[in-house]
Amino acid sequence: MEKNVRRLILLFSLILVVVPMVVFPNRLGLGLGGGSAVNLLYEMIFYGIVLFLFRRETTLAALVVGIALTLVYRLALGAVFGLALVAMYDLGLSIALSLGMTKYMPAILLHVACAPFVLRPVYLGLAARLAPGRRERAVRQTVYPTIVEDVEMKVSTAPIRETASATTRPEPAFPGTPGDENVFDRAVGYLGESSAVRLALLVDQDGLPLARFIRGKEDVDAWAPLAAMMLSGNRELLGRVDSKDNPDRVDIGTGSLRLLVRRIDRVILMVAAEPNVDETIHIRIAQAADMIRKYMSERYSPAVFARVEGRYVSNS
Repeated sequence: MEKNVRRLILLFSLILVVVPMVVFPNRLGLGLGGGSAVNLLYEMIFYGIVLFLFRRETTLAALVVGIALTLVYRLALGAVFGLALVAMYDLGLSIALSLGMTKYMPAILLHVACAPFVLRPVYLGLAARLAPGRRERAVRQTVYPTIVEDVEMKVSTAPIRETASATTRPEPAFPGTPGDENVFDRAVGYLGESSAVRLALLVDQDGLPLARFIRGKEDVDAWAPLAAMMLSGNRELLGRVDSKDNPDRVDIGTGSLRLLVRRIDRVILMVAAEPNVDETIHIRIAQAADMIRKYMSERYSPAVFARVEGRYVSNS
């Protein structure tokens, strides 16, 4: 969880504790609750509806975990409110905790209504990590093998290369579109959950975009070739002192931009972010890279790439 998200949750939580203190012990005509199992069931149903509306393509597992997390958070708010009652009104601890968590309805209703909205960024991040990678369109299922075939065609004749470029490079759909979510899309979409990320791109070694996340008006066609160029440029520089070095990551910072490039097996991940991006971006990149690496190892045999590279070397 990013630092600014933690701060916002802490701020809203403080407000949710303070506001009921203003009207306590006035019950506003609501009476005292009984903490029954039926009320708890209604509360969880409400959480489930709200969380589902936040992310309609969520899984049942993510929804259940989100409901449980929201319920625990609401009870924690009630416990803190109860402790505040002990300090302000000199109530007994057990009575105050009972009021805050199950009985004092003005506070409980406020906490129940606001809890899922306060935890919304936490739930969305959790749902993205728990989302399955099975729902893919057939054309996206064949994108990576198509790239391999395209490489094979490039090492033969120029006319064939032109045909491959025109016919085997479909434009990837924007990530996050319902019904078109695969692991590549979810990996860059997970990076895009950080508000400081302006662009996240996954490209092949020729700069062909495989998945993208765009915030604003960034030009993908301008950014995509830079990923491979940055790695190859640094490889040439390092070659002056050690010809065996092959950089797999580049991190560049300027006054207006933070650019991070990572090589992940046969693809390259590039992230363009605000210069003040939190250092947890490295954790997000590592998690996205693990998703991509695992997906590729499960779906694409290394022998395919070895065959392509063998042909390329023999023809060159």
